[in-house]
Amino acid sequence: MTLKQFLPGLMLFMLVQLGFAQQPGQDSLTRSQPVLPDSTVLPVASDSSRRPKPAAPAPKLTRDSNEIWFNYAYQPERMYQLTDTLPGRTFRFYDPARQQLIDYGTLGNLGSSARPLLYEARAQRGFDTGVHAFDLYRLDAKDLAFFRNRRTFSDVFFSQGRTQNENMLRARLSRTFDGGATIALDYKNFNNLGQFNYQTAKNNSLSVGLFLPVSERYQLYLIHTRNVHRQQENGGIVTDTVFGDNQFAGPIAAAIRLPDEDAQIRLSDQAIQAVQHLDFARAGNRQFRLSHESTAKWENFKFFDDALGADSLYFDTFFVDRRGLRNHLKTFRWDNRVELITYRKKRADQPSDVQSLGLSHSWIKLDDELRDTSLSNLFLDGRLEITPSDKFSLQGTGGIGLLSNFGEYQVRASLRWEIGKAGIFDLGLLAQRRPPSYLQHRLVVSQRLLWENDFEKPVETSLSASYSLPALGLRLGGNTHLVNNYIYFDQQGIVQQTTSPLQVAQLYGQLDLKLGRVHFDNTLALQNANRSDVFRLPTWFSKNSLYYAGHLFQKKLDLQVGVDFRINSEFRPDGYQPLHWQFVLQDSLTQAIYPWADAFIAFKIERFRFFFRYENLFNAIDNTQVYYQTAYYPQAFGTFRFGIAWRFLDSNLAGPNSGSTSPTNSNGPPTGFGRTF
Repeated sequence: MTLKQFLPGLMLFMLVQLGFAQQPGQDSLTRSQPVLPDSTVLPVASDSSRRPKPAAPAPKLTRDSNEIWFNYAYQPERMYQLTDTLPGRTFRFYDPARQQLIDYGTLGNLGSSARPLLYEARAQRGFDTGVHAFDLYRLDAKDLAFFRNRRTFSDVFFSQGRTQNENMLRARLSRTFDGGATIALDYKNFNNLGQFNYQTAKNNSLSVGLFLPVSERYQLYLIHTRNVHRQQENGGIVTDTVFGDNQFAGPIAAAIRLPDEDAQIRLSDQAIQAVQHLDFARAGNRQFRLSHESTAKWENFKFFDDALGADSLYFDTFFVDRRGLRNHLKTFRWDNRVELITYRKKRADQPSDVQSLGLSHSWIKLDDELRDTSLSNLFLDGRLEITPSDKFSLQGTGGIGLLSNFGEYQVRASLRWEIGKAGIFDLGLLAQRRPPSYLQHRLVVSQRLLWENDFEKPVETSLSASYSLPALGLRLGGNTHLVNNYIYFDQQGIVQQTTSPLQVAQLYGQLDLKLGRVHFDNTLALQNANRSDVFRLPTWFSKNSLYYAGHLFQKKLDLQVGVDFRINSEFRPDGYQPLHWQFVLQDSLTQAIYPWADAFIAFKIERFRFFFRYENLFNAIDNTQVYYQTAYYPQAFGTFRFGIAWRFLDSNLAGPNSGSTSPTNSNGPPTGFGRTF
């Protein structure tokens, strides 16, 4: 199949999905989410981008090889390998909020607004809107993987709960054509009705890219990404005392705090990105490259409640117009980055060292219905990566603000040192001085200015360290965070800034025990902060899995069956203000210790995986108790869900007389991505 033959079908698929994502009305509120492959490592790093570590030395590819190699557009010289492992934790924890080291707190519905319960410092440089409640479910252009194989690659995951209105889907596809051109596609959809009244949520995301090896020295990547998040806002439930009495009729019996059932949010963004690389010089194994990245991005964030009958009591401070409430923010930004890179390649999948110097500029236009304005960001960038062997890796990036960004900076670094059987050491650093987000600076509701602040710029430093001993299934680590000029939202949902620093210390440990075919996986985390008035997250967490794992039917079926368990300390969970999409402090509700357990069975046959799980077993014992990760928004009562995933590696090899020029390398990963010319 040629690229021309494939493009019409791909374009039709994109148009259908984009049209579906744009359907108006409440009945379009459905949703979905993908699950990362078991081989993808989810590190403790605070950065939202989570990518696998560089691959081990590339094995030889044969004609029937099942090995899957990929890279990213921004860094074509570094290749990664995707493996097909057992149906493990990452597969059966289908919810992105539960795939983290410690679960994120949500509104109790799959795909709903989420935040970390184990504190994270989020990397930010320059302008930021401050809307991040749905970051777990987004696709970003920089995270689109371009798979480069001698076989067509596709990977599909589907999961469904009790009804057809509770489902999720993820599909990935990659196809390399004659001449080396490659198409990559990543799609995910969440559709969840929810157990309580008026809480339907839908997330649609699509990322599609095209790689063109225009010449032996010039490569071009074109990527389009679109995300749409919709959520009905019920404000949580009025009381949980209705559960378990004689009139009990399930979660649907609970009255909600926004009874007019008219409040909704719709957050959308789309981006078009072009990344081009020109290898203009070479000296021995050292390559010199000029790269340019240009991205146009449109964002449209909207909350609206046009009823405002009984709902008006909920909004209190924000109730400025009896005709209805609306928060509508639109942005357009154009980012350009030029980078001069030099690197040395000792093997096909990764360079031994990379140094770069670049300049990044962003032009941003804002419209909050009361004022149109524009601004610019300008940063001087640098990057250093040293990977002399598979045992040692040092990576660091830095940026210094120029002109209107003078005084802002960001430094990010990570170090990994593998010392054989003695274990693995990992170190990490994030240091930054950044401006407050736009919503922290300014908020307009129904064309009325509610606040316009002149806050000091937060200064954040986060350090992390861990030690791993894979032979024993052991990992120990710790993080420390120091934030000066910390910004938060108070009990009224009003933004505030502290004058004294916030300090957070965290320790965690992972120990996976095995006795024959019985496995006992354990994660324990502790955290403590010096400001209990503004920091109200749990002080300890425990996640555990007890299961049997073995092979059946002459080792053709890999089976796991057991229980996943989680529990955390008593704490006062944050509330949620849907009008500006932020989690806020509250003083009315305290969550006691709640033992959450899920029973599961999962298996794998070749490239097919399946799981079935019943969640929240404790609810079957005592249905009068509820579990809050966010105040007034209970987690789901006992429910079941199944999931299936399958991976296809179709023949993509040209016949002996086809004259194919698709680049391959019999001694390593396929060439054409970051190849040395």
